[in-house]
Amino acid sequence: MRVTWLALEWPRTGHHSGGVGRYAARLAGRTARLVDLTVVTYEGAKHIPGIHYVLLPAPNGRISRYYISAVRARAAVHSTRPDVIHAHGDDFLLGGSVPIVRTFYGSSLSEARASRGLRRANHYILGALELWSARCASARLGIAPETIDLFDCEELFPPFLGTTSVAPRQPATSPTIVFIGSFCGRKQGWLAQQAVAHLREHGHPDARLVVIGPQDDAARWEPWVEHRSGLSDTQVSMLLSTAWLLVSPSSYEGFGIPIVEALAHEVAVVALRNPGSEYIHSQANGVAPLQLAMVDDFVVKVESRIRKGPLIDAAEIAGAQIVVTKLTYAGSPERLLSIYENVLSTR
Repeated sequence: MRVTWLALEWPRTGHHSGGVGRYAARLAGRTARLVDLTVVTYEGAKHIPGIHYVLLPAPNGRISRYYISAVRARAAVHSTRPDVIHAHGDDFLLGGSVPIVRTFYGSSLSEARASRGLRRANHYILGALELWSARCASARLGIAPETIDLFDCEELFPPFLGTTSVAPRQPATSPTIVFIGSFCGRKQGWLAQQAVAHLREHGHPDARLVVIGPQDDAARWEPWVEHRSGLSDTQVSMLLSTAWLLVSPSSYEGFGIPIVEALAHEVAVVALRNPGSEYIHSQANGVAPLQLAMVDDFVVKVESRIRKGPLIDAAEIAGAQIVVTKLTYAGSPERLLSIYENVLSTR
């Protein structure tokens, strides 16, 4: 079976990769063992053995990224003559007779509500285009209940592939808090910094905030913050294995991959309430070391969790394992292959 992925968030050399891009590359590496896989993405893409690539010019602005690239992607995708197209976004111009499987990683409409200025306006436009993409798709995959409901998805397919690369748990000697994302925007890294600054001023002067984020964002952080960029999956896993806590103060997440990765490492999490964090919390029967917060009490809940020390208890470990096991099964490459086969059989 020839399958072509449209995946413009794919990791690129010299660029910070978000959770969706990292996940897509992991899933592609395993899916390529089951199908003849081609990926349409940007030049500079990190190559995985066994996958063919068609590369588009790298974007140089918002219009290029979201609109001109979609025009180029249409021609590139159809030039590969696939049996099935799997779009991970940017597919509103694809059309044609080839069946399209579309994964919805969240809602641009919801992201617009959590944004400002031109970013807000752009996401409202993209939200309308997502609804059009949903109408054109042969099969719709949602990563959580929000996307299932909004786009009338037939399948729940969470963006998590299990724990094969988890580093052994070795908590740091001083309180170490990890945040993944940017200082501004919906990720709200400033709130993570505020929470750890409070710890440093109230009984934990050695508390560390380690940030994994874009290199061009590094100057926004206070000098005491440890900023990392360009880490591999293995390096991220090793860093999480030393953490006392992962914080996720994002105003909106369709899922929240870092939260599940932290749970896989048996690391506690404090996250703002949003569709993604609430869904993950619901999968643990209320036992996993994932605490939900509002902006007003986020700092307090971070401090409360740090007081418990670096390790989670046996009940929380069991709850974390429940979450990881459920989501690993639901998002397996073998299940994705069955979706492809079903789309072909019913076209």
